[in-house]
Amino acid sequence: MDRANGAADGGSRAHPPRLTAELGQNKYLPADAGTTPAHAILTVEASGLDGLAGRTASAEVIVIDCSGSMNWPSTKIAAARRAAAAAVDALRDGTRFALVEGTDEARVIYPRSARMAVAGPDSRADAAHVATGLIASGGTAIASWLDCAADLLAAQDTAIRHTLLLTDGRNEHDRPGDLERVLAACTGRFTCDARGIGEGWAATELREIADRLHGVADAVEDDSDLETEFRTMMNSAMAKALPDVRIRVDLRSGSELRFVKQVYPTEVDLTAEGVRTGERSWEFPTGAWGDEARDYHLCVTADPAGDPQGEELQLASVRLVTGERNGRRGTAVPVALPRPCSLLVQWTDDRALSTRVHPRVAHYDGHAELGRAVTAGCEAYERDERATAQEEWGRAVRLAHELGDKKMLRRLSRLVRVVDERRGLVEVRPEVSHGDLNAAMVMDNHSTQWTEPTPPPTPPDAPDLVCPACSRRSPADAKVCAQCAYRFPQAPPA
Repeated sequence: MDRANGAADGGSRAHPPRLTAELGQNKYLPADAGTTPAHAILTVEASGLDGLAGRTASAEVIVIDCSGSMNWPSTKIAAARRAAAAAVDALRDGTRFALVEGTDEARVIYPRSARMAVAGPDSRADAAHVATGLIASGGTAIASWLDCAADLLAAQDTAIRHTLLLTDGRNEHDRPGDLERVLAACTGRFTCDARGIGEGWAATELREIADRLHGVADAVEDDSDLETEFRTMMNSAMAKALPDVRIRVDLRSGSELRFVKQVYPTEVDLTAEGVRTGERSWEFPTGAWGDEARDYHLCVTADPAGDPQGEELQLASVRLVTGERNGRRGTAVPVALPRPCSLLVQWTDDRALSTRVHPRVAHYDGHAELGRAVTAGCEAYERDERATAQEEWGRAVRLAHELGDKKMLRRLSRLVRVVDERRGLVEVRPEVSHGDLNAAMVMDNHSTQWTEPTPPPTPPDAPDLVCPACSRRSPADAKVCAQCAYRFPQAPPA
């Protein structure tokens, strides 16, 4: 595993802002298989930014669905009023902000002027008062809401631009193709976190919005949870201090980059957003950062032709970059960047080595399979194919159990009665609401982060380990063979 760190901690002092990067992969590939994909998980962690968020100018647009359906039941619009006020209350002093009422058009209800407000005690109180007067009436035109947010944010000379969006319905009152057009125009200009409430919204639509705009989509399972959800989302947005971090991949000649995906906390394919920076190099945007960790899945093809067997070779160099790009203003936040990580290959005839899947890669492959099972089950249920839905949701329950995904298990339990979680034995519930289907489907790209399993204690008289790759002996508690870097299994597989 290749690990690179930023600046070291200053003794007992809080360390300066920094990024760390760690690459997990199985470098062994079959020498006789021709062109082969090499997979790796890049874990990036930012720390020391929590006290610097106020140094980075930010702008926020809060979009609240005020269509007529928000009146049924009335608890929805009441919860939306409280949530909007809570989000405003969480704004950091100096943040540019606006409150937008979304119906079959978008209307800026705060501030009344053409310019966005500046957060402070008075403006927060005024905006919260306006939020308490939101009235539900009209249709749902989400494309026009996002278009309005884009116009507001485009006028702001801020490094971080973000939108919170709440809806209880589908995009029914825009013209066909408007949402796709607006999303294409908004990509890269601001991020958007979206929440669905009630029964009438569409999980696939909300997912598309959040994925394209590098945010997170989710369901609000109970109206009473909305205020806390909005306050949490705004606190997270206010913690962002590093506006533009990019992953740079430099390939060796003969290799090709198949994809780059964010896989934690949600899966988002970044491949199409890559910008070529050289003949063999690309950069991929990751958005703004606070103190947090994210994982990325990289896949690079390798060809053994002309390569020596048994030697460690670099397929690609992976590093993090920040600052100015395409004429845009760079970040004023001083941050320590890690050294580049090496994506490696070592060609081998040993099938035991070349067929192993790195546990990090396996973990996120499992989450991708979990998401497919959840969606397949929901689609089968909507086609009234209950047996297929039960089979797919049973597979989803088993995978969620293996991955330790308690949130997904809770969502699935509203679709099925779980008989045996470990084996995936379930029974479809007699009545499943559309809201519960949406709540499961909207998070089919969410994931839990992989963590190193804790090995069981080694008995004092345990025998030496014999490496199956090179036959070298190692102590009983060794994790890696010192001669060939074979990683000893630490615990039997689940």
